[in-house]
Amino acid sequence: MKTAKLLDRALNRLVLLALITLLFGTFGVNAAIEQTFDVLQIGATTYRNVTVTTKSTDYVFILHSKGMTNLKIADLPTDIRTKLGYVDPPPAQVKSNTPAWARQAMSKIQVPLVQQAEQQLLDWSHGVVVGTGLRLPELSQDMLLIAAAALLALYLFHCYCCLLICAKSGSPPGILIWVPLLQLFPLLKAAAMPPWWFVVFLLPGLNLIAHIVLCIKLTESRNKTLLVALLLIFPLSSPLAAAYLAFSGGKKRKKDDRRIEIMTLEAA
Repeated sequence: MKTAKLLDRALNRLVLLALITLLFGTFGVNAAIEQTFDVLQIGATTYRNVTVTTKSTDYVFILHSKGMTNLKIADLPTDIRTKLGYVDPPPAQVKSNTPAWARQAMSKIQVPLVQQAEQQLLDWSHGVVVGTGLRLPELSQDMLLIAAAALLALYLFHCYCCLLICAKSGSPPGILIWVPLLQLFPLLKAAAMPPWWFVVFLLPGLNLIAHIVLCIKLTESRNKTLLVALLLIFPLSSPLAAAYLAFSGGKKRKKDDRRIEIMTLEAA
């Protein structure tokens, strides 16, 4: 009997000791888990005298000066998450469809060449002429207005030259001579060409042939030489040739003029 009582007392003491150990262990764990913050700013809400009592995967439970609440881990600032022992997941790697050999080739590109290309792009964006160091003037509103006025003056001068060419060829141009593209109709009439040539001017490739024929015909209508026609064909010399045809003198060729060849009955 005495042995049984001794065993019972020993078991009771062991159970009591286990309960005390478990109680103090739990208290120690909770004390280690709990963290305090004087001020905790979550978005537009400010919490004061904060004590973090419970932490889970997605939430933390806190006590603060005005009560208690749950907070999402995703809503916590990065430094607070770090202090609480949460580690941000690594950024997701974007899969690239570029083959491995292409990535290796790109990685072998010399860094100075890449830096040189970046510097050239930077210079272009700032209006610097590459290789000279000269800086282009910035386009202001006044400069744009001056450029627009100059282009308008050049266009009006071109239309006036076409007007004189048509008038001196014996074909009054009318109002169409001042309209872009449609001024081809009075020019075709002055060159004694059918109006359907206008369609040819709209066709890529064939418009070059139509331009050459028109230049030759206009030169003939002004009774000028083939050299003037050649100058009228090429873009660089075309403005000078057009001005010459417009402002030069000379009689226009009549429709009933015919060349008298040598050794014909008319020459005899």
